[in-house]
Amino acid sequence: MTGCGNQSARAPNPTAFEWPRQFAYRIDYVSEAQKDLKPLARFSSTRTLHLTLRDAQYVVESDSIIKTSQLVGHEPTVGDYVPEDTLAFYARIGKHGEISGVSLACDPAVPACGEALPSTIMIEMRSVIPRLSEWEAPKGGTWIDTLPFDDASRSRGVRGTVITTYTGRGDTIIGGRNYWLISWSALRQAYRRDAGASPTLGAETPIQQTGITLVDKRALLPVLSTWAGAITAPPAMKAMGATGAGFRGRAYLTGSPFDSLYNGPVHP
Repeated sequence: MTGCGNQSARAPNPTAFEWPRQFAYRIDYVSEAQKDLKPLARFSSTRTLHLTLRDAQYVVESDSIIKTSQLVGHEPTVGDYVPEDTLAFYARIGKHGEISGVSLACDPAVPACGEALPSTIMIEMRSVIPRLSEWEAPKGGTWIDTLPFDDASRSRGVRGTVITTYTGRGDTIIGGRNYWLISWSALRQAYRRDAGASPTLGAETPIQQTGITLVDKRALLPVLSTWAGAITAPPAMKAMGATGAGFRGRAYLTGSPFDSLYNGPVHP
């Protein structure tokens, strides 16, 4: 990760987050499969991601989870839950948004614990929490972060990286508060390693998304992130004739002005 900016002209203290002992984000997500540009099926989810400091690391837990799936012309149904929805994780978050030490806070002997994927939380947190440059980048300045993950030892897991390119867009004022606006583009690449075989690069379809994040310059916290991208339609949707799929998401800090502004699920 590299920073940009005229460091000699900056104050000694770099741009950094000031993480409280306890905070939470509300995360809304929706994906839609299409056939010839017409909606075919939709999946949506909302959750609150809680982070609580304990012994120099954060305990990360989800609650208020609502998942729905809907085929066009049919009533929505409750979506399936995965082990990551019900388990807690440990994570370390650095003052510049470094994410490390993500592990499961559960008994490995419990089947759900053995199936859960720590990378799910890592990747979700990276969409919400940007990796800041060492010094506040001037308007238009860019920097890059590489976040590795490795769940290859688990039945559903893969290993790979999320490479995010950030661009500082300068300050903006909303509702009388000063925010630092950051745009970003992330590429998730992953591969599988079969037993006794070499890694199979590209076995997992790369996922690219673009987004923006607002960092409160007084509280020194990310308060709003939004992102969107396109993915290959899942096999079940392809069997139904899907020709493409897209997704959108947003996350906002609970208790922030955006918490009262966004009081419902995101819409495509």
